[in-house]
Amino acid sequence: MAYGRFNSIVGVVVWFNPTAKEVDALRLYNSELEKVIIVDNSADDHSDLCADLPNVLYIPCRANQGIARALNIGCEQAIKLGAEWVLTMDQDSRWDQQSLTEYITEANQYEQFDKVAIFSPFHDCDGTPEKHRKDGRFQSMKIIMCSGNLLRLSAWQQTQGFKENFFIDCVDDEISCHLRQLGWLIIRTNTILLTHKLGNGVTIVKIIHHPYTAHPAWRYFYRGRNMLYMAQLYPDMRKYYVRHALKELKRLLLYDWTDKHAKLSNYLRGLWQGMKHYKASTQA
Repeated sequence: MAYGRFNSIVGVVVWFNPTAKEVDALRLYNSELEKVIIVDNSADDHSDLCADLPNVLYIPCRANQGIARALNIGCEQAIKLGAEWVLTMDQDSRWDQQSLTEYITEANQYEQFDKVAIFSPFHDCDGTPEKHRKDGRFQSMKIIMCSGNLLRLSAWQQTQGFKENFFIDCVDDEISCHLRQLGWLIIRTNTILLTHKLGNGVTIVKIIHHPYTAHPAWRYFYRGRNMLYMAQLYPDMRKYYVRHALKELKRLLLYDWTDKHAKLSNYLRGLWQGMKHYKASTQA
């Protein structure tokens, strides 16, 4: 397959309790890659779902080891396969607006290609990309969501991988900041759209018509803790993460009435943990 300056690309998609819908999402791009590595964080084996898909390598974890660990497993395996780049995908992201080939072709046109650690598509999370998309073909980013990223594996190795003790939230933020700290660029291709689902989906709060993304209650511990860990690890982003941690608390108090007590309790517990001194040995 011809990838231009990318040379070789292997896909890495993380599954968690997948259904036929996630397999359909995978079918949209697996034929455009040399190999797709499925890292399954589910307790059950789902190899039967991908048995008829060509060029797929299925790796069952038999437990939820977190998105960071799953991505690291995929990247390690991709290197063994001789890949120079990986395409990191969430299970429910869909190349249904533009093709992966169009994305790769567009990223190849970036003039400072050799300085880029991550290329990203524009994430269409609510079906209204025209409200959010910036002008310009390419845009340098400070942080970027992980799904749909083309990640240079030599740069990933310099970071020692995704932070596994983060488990889930801010995993993509952390590697973005780490790569920039090392001098790499993160570039978004604004003309390429990837349909992406945030949490339980984007809903509009009645009366004020404000968009809000809810998550399962258990995730709020990691959201609170990891935002404050990011504030500790990257002082140049401290104000950003403290502000967003407070905004999340406001949203929980004002907009989210589903399982509110559990979500708020987990979030406050996470904030408390995040205010403690960060240690690399911190358990997920």
